[in-house]
Amino acid sequence: MDKEQYVKLVNKNIKNNARKLLLKQIDRFYNSINNYKIESNDYKVGDLVRLKKGTLLHGTYKNIEGLEKIAKVGLMCDLVVNGRNSKYPYTVGVWNLQKDYLLKDYIDFYSGATIMFKGEGLKDTSVIPYSKMSDIMSIVTRNDYFIWTMEQTKEARFMPSYQQENVQIGIIFNGNNYYVKELLKGDILNTTISDEDVKPFINEWFYERFLKDRKEKDAFFTDRESAIVFLLPACFIEGILVGRKYEKDNKILRKIKTLFPNCYICNLDGKVIFN
Repeated sequence: MDKEQYVKLVNKNIKNNARKLLLKQIDRFYNSINNYKIESNDYKVGDLVRLKKGTLLHGTYKNIEGLEKIAKVGLMCDLVVNGRNSKYPYTVGVWNLQKDYLLKDYIDFYSGATIMFKGEGLKDTSVIPYSKMSDIMSIVTRNDYFIWTMEQTKEARFMPSYQQENVQIGIIFNGNNYYVKELLKGDILNTTISDEDVKPFINEWFYERFLKDRKEKDAFFTDRESAIVFLLPACFIEGILVGRKYEKDNKILRKIKTLFPNCYICNLDGKVIFN
């Protein structure tokens, strides 16, 4: 669809301030694709990938088929494409790095587990990296806690990780530019958007919990996420992370490089394997 069609769709289906925000995001989207050009990278095969604070990442459960669709436009919200039922209709979800990382260290971090500790009047949450999971007993055996609840991190479910092989494609977006920062003004997980204005972008069954959790983020409802209204353009994609299956598939790797000739391809060791 072109810009006029998106605007028509929004005007037909969305009301009030939600409409204003969506229309503003459409303007930002087209400003991005008309003006932003990804810088070429200087990685060589075997180099460790470094991710700057503000880098955005997304995993697609449709793998290479999903990547082919994303290459045409970018990440698309439920208003535009039918996908998994989302807590946050009309938005696209990405992981938003809160500090600089080596990719290998970020993968180790999110391939671990999220844990909640409870005790008498006490509650705490944290992430245990994959490399620290063997120390789990020394981590949980503290006298002031008597309940421990642990689960996969969200990233481990939706990005290529050490824990599962269903997701073989992770997408790395350059988040350190003016245009992405403008689009992030439409991030509904940011409390700068009021409770009233954010309501149309939240599924009804989740709204009340969302309002509470958005203000009191922890390791479960994390500050590592953004939910950006409308679309995130493909022009910001700088790299593709592949799981172990795709790493060994030269046909898939060549296909990815055809889709994104200026991007590097990296593996779960955090190293460039194709550039």
